Amino acid sequence: MTSLTVLLRHSGKWNDEGNYVDFSIEGILIKEYVSFNDLVASISNQLGIDLSSKSINIQYKVEGNCTPMKIHNDMGYKVYVELKKENREFGMYPLCITTIEKELVSGGSLNQGDIVKIDEAVQRYDFDTDDTLALDFVNSGEAIGVFELDRDLIISNTNQREVMAGQVYKDKATLKEVMENYAISQRFQFRVDRSNAVSYALLCISEDCGWRFKASSINKLELFKVREFIDNHTCPLKDKVYEQWQASSSLRGGMIRPKLINHKRKYIPKDIIDDVKSDLGVDVIYMLAWRAKEKGFDHCKPTVVVDESHLKSYYTGTFVSASTLDGAGHILPLAYGVIDSENDAAWTWFFEQFKIAYSDRENMCIVSDRNECIIKSLSRVYPDVLHFACIWHLWNNVYKKFKKSHAKLSEIYFSMAKAYTQAKFDGLMEKVEKVDIRVKEYLELAGYEKWARLYAPVNRGWTMPSNIAESINVALVSARKLPIYDFLEEVRKMFGHWNYSNHKEATQTYTTLGKKYQEMLTLNEAMSTRMTVVPSTEYLHTVNNGGRHYTVCLLERKYVCERFQFDELPCPHAWAVLKNKFLMPEEYCFNYYKPNIVVMTYDVPVYPLPDRNDWNIPAHVAEEVVLPPKWKRPPGRPKKKCDKPLSELLQPKNQHSCNICGQGGHNKQTCRNAPCSI
Repeated sequence: MTSLTVLLRHSGKWNDEGNYVDFSIEGILIKEYVSFNDLVASISNQLGIDLSSKSINIQYKVEGNCTPMKIHNDMGYKVYVELKKENREFGMYPLCITTIEKELVSGGSLNQGDIVKIDEAVQRYDFDTDDTLALDFVNSGEAIGVFELDRDLIISNTNQREVMAGQVYKDKATLKEVMENYAISQRFQFRVDRSNAVSYALLCISEDCGWRFKASSINKLELFKVREFIDNHTCPLKDKVYEQWQASSSLRGGMIRPKLINHKRKYIPKDIIDDVKSDLGVDVIYMLAWRAKEKGFDHCKPTVVVDESHLKSYYTGTFVSASTLDGAGHILPLAYGVIDSENDAAWTWFFEQFKIAYSDRENMCIVSDRNECIIKSLSRVYPDVLHFACIWHLWNNVYKKFKKSHAKLSEIYFSMAKAYTQAKFDGLMEKVEKVDIRVKEYLELAGYEKWARLYAPVNRGWTMPSNIAESINVALVSARKLPIYDFLEEVRKMFGHWNYSNHKEATQTYTTLGKKYQEMLTLNEAMSTRMTVVPSTEYLHTVNNGGRHYTVCLLERKYVCERFQFDELPCPHAWAVLKNKFLMPEEYCFNYYKPNIVVMTYDVPVYPLPDRNDWNIPAHVAEEVVLPPKWKRPPGRPKKKCDKPLSELLQPKNQHSCNICGQGGHNKQTCRNAPCSI
C-alpha cells in the first residue's frame, strides 16, 4: 500500500487574508487507501490531541485559490491524495490543523427535549464558515445568549458515525443518509414507519424487535432533531445479516457521482463494488452493480432459466442461479448466490435482487422445474411475468405417475411440446390419448400454455427445458464440495472463462449469425434445394415441397409452417423464396443472433479478485466475529455417487441370455431346452 509524506502545520490560526500563521510543523506518513477517520486518528496520535474533548479541523490551500479547502469526509481525503500523488514534494500542500473544544463557550447547553425557535438568521447559517448562532425560547422573545457551536451540534456531515437522542441535523436528507450509513455499519436493516416533511420514524425490519428511532423538525424548519432512539436489537440474527437494503442505489449513486465527472473514464461495476466495500464495508452482489452500466441481458432474448443445486460441503446450503442463452447459443449467467435452503423467503430474496438488477423486460418469461417455492416467490415479485415449466421435469413427473407405456409416450410428448402448428399438436395428442388417457388429463391440468410452444403467450425461444441451468450445476459438481469461499471463487473463475471465450469467439466470427444459429440456417438452406417456388405477388409466394404446398409472405414474415414466427430464422420454405428472389437472409434473421450483438453481450469482463492479503478491509468489518454455522454429521455412510438421472433410468436394462439355447429369462443351469445326454 503506497504511503505519502505530508507536512503538518498546527497550533496556528487563520488570518483575515486566508493564510495560516504562527504555526508549528510536524511530519507524518499517510496511506493512500484509508478513510477520513483513519487520517484523523493518525494526526491526533502524532500531535497528541484528545479527541474526546476536541475535534480536529483539517484544511489546505491549493495554488491559485485563496480560500482554503477543508477535508471533512472520505471523498475530500481521496481528492487530497490525488493532488499529493501528482506533486510528492514534502512541503507541497501542507495540512493546516486547528482544534475546537467540544463544549459551549458561554450561555449553558441545550437539554434533550428542549424546543427552540430559530430566527431567520439561522436559515442563512453557513455551516462551513460561521460558528455562531442565536437561539430564542419559543414562549418568550428573550435571547438566551450567543453560543459558540461545535460543528457536531448541528450535524451536516453525512459520515456521522455516532447516533444518539438529542442530536440536531442540518436537514432531513442528511439525517436519512446518516441512518442508512449507520444501519450498514451496524449490520442490520430498518423499515420506514413514518416519513413526511416534519417527522421521520424508523423500526427494525423484524416485527418483534424493540429497536426504534424517531426524529422531527424543530418548529417545522429544515433542522431535524432526534427525539427518541432505542438502540437495542432483540430480533434474531438472521434478520440482521441479510443483504443490506440500506445500500440503496441512491446511496451508491452519491458515492460514484464525483467519479463520473470525466466522461472518458471507464467506471465498471467492479469499481462500484470495490468502492462500496471500501467506504461502507458492504459486499454488493454483482447484479446490483450492473445498474450503473448497460447489461448484457439487454442483448439476449428475455427468457430466464432458474434452478438450484445442493452444496456438499460440511455446512451444506443451496446454490441458486439465473441464466439465459446468448445470440450464439452459449450460456450467459445472469445472477447466482448461495442460500440456506430452498424456501419461500430465500427465493423471494433472490428474485427481489434479480429485479433490482434487471427490472422488467417486455415479453420476459421465467422457466423452472415447477418448484412450489419458485412459483410462490414469482407471483409476489414478478406478478406480470409469465412462468413456464421445464418440459423435461414435467415429463419426469409423467414418468413417475404413469409408468404404463412410458417408452411409447416419450417421443410423442417431446414432439408435441415443440410442435409449431395446431394440426400437428392435435394429432400427437390423439396418440397420447390412445396410449393412456390419464396422461392427457394430467397435461391438461398442468396447462398447455406452461409447456407447449404453440400455446405459450410469449415466445420462449429455444429454452424449452431448463438444461442450461442444469449444465451449470453439472460443471460445478466437484466445486460444490469445497468451502463456501472457495466454491464461489471457482464459480467466478468458471463464469469469467466463459465470458472471455464467448467474447473471443464472437469477435472472430465472420458468418451471418453466431455459430449455433448459423449451422441451423445452413441446414435449412440445404433442405430447400428441391423445393419449387410459384410467385403470386411481389411478397406472396407458394412453395411446393414433396407434393405439399406452403404459403410464404415475406412482407409480414408469416409462413404456414409457422417456424419463422417461433425460431425467427428463415425456414426451408422461406429459404427457397429468398434464393428465388436473390435476397440475402440477414434481413430476415433476428438481430440477437448476429455476431455484433453477441460481442456487445460480453462487453464487460468478469474481473479477477486480488489476493486475500491485499484486500482493504475496514476495521469494523475485520473486528467482527463470524461464528461457523451449527453442523451435525448426517447418519450413514457419505454418498460417493450421485443419483442417476432420468435418462439413464429410461435406458433398457441389459438382459442376460442362456449360453445353451440363446434365449433370455434364464441361465444355463435352469435351462429346460438343453439337449438330453445319452
